[in-house]
Amino acid sequence: MNQYYRAIGFSKIKSLQQLDRVQKDVLRNPDRRSVVSRSLSHSLVQMDRNYSDEGIGISVIGESDAEGSFLFEHAFPYVHPGVYAYMDELQVERISDRSGFYGVIDNINLSVIFFLQNVAELTGALWRGPLPVTLSVRMSGLSLSATILLPLQKSEQDLQYEADKRMEELTNIRLVRRGDNDILERMMMQEMEVKDTLDHRLVSEDVLSIVDSSMIPYGLESDIYDIIGTILGVTETENTHTGEKIVILDVACLYYVIRIAINREDLIGEPKVGRRFRGVTWLQGVVSLDRSM
Repeated sequence: MNQYYRAIGFSKIKSLQQLDRVQKDVLRNPDRRSVVSRSLSHSLVQMDRNYSDEGIGISVIGESDAEGSFLFEHAFPYVHPGVYAYMDELQVERISDRSGFYGVIDNINLSVIFFLQNVAELTGALWRGPLPVTLSVRMSGLSLSATILLPLQKSEQDLQYEADKRMEELTNIRLVRRGDNDILERMMMQEMEVKDTLDHRLVSEDVLSIVDSSMIPYGLESDIYDIIGTILGVTETENTHTGEKIVILDVACLYYVIRIAINREDLIGEPKVGRRFRGVTWLQGVVSLDRSM
């Protein structure tokens, strides 16, 4: 049973029977229904229901045949991503044990893997032909436990330097993908220098007084990360089915802006723009399939 239902306000679900009732509610009252061919005689069906105007909800995936019979496969909770998009070379990989896909961004020093919400759209697109290499993705995530941290003190010059550095890193990553080994060697040397500097500072400083943005794989699941990032936006909402309070945060982390939903009961501290978010997060995304890009 997916534990992340709690993040969107279903903390009282403790059994498969309770979960089944909620999933049947989605099937009876979907806000969105997508049907795409997966073979000549069978179609994949995706039904979504939102439980807040802020885009938290549940998606049910199943298969229908020529007679219209529906067979349930799986379901997952979600929060819709915000407007911030990241565009780069992106791999889309099928999940082996169910109908679904992972998105993979290979950034040399960290491969970011996230669960893709638009299952039906991707299924239909791949049935028609291969996807374009360069894709745009908007990211979101669900968290079960997080802490709000005070911001690091930075000048305008510091912020501009970091922004320029991130742009330089993205450019170098794209050059390395095209086979520029000189850039790869330079990036590896820079990474070693940064590590040496951090090791020296950690002797007398706490890691949270140094790091304001990081994404570290967490546990055995490939799409779950321990995230630290700066809060760009805060929205509070309520699950219309349970009445539980949900906090939705736009968090800048590395090269991405991620919209993260968390149950208010699981968030320690007062979220405000400029403060930092730290929490273990199930990373999700929606890929744009605009082939004109």
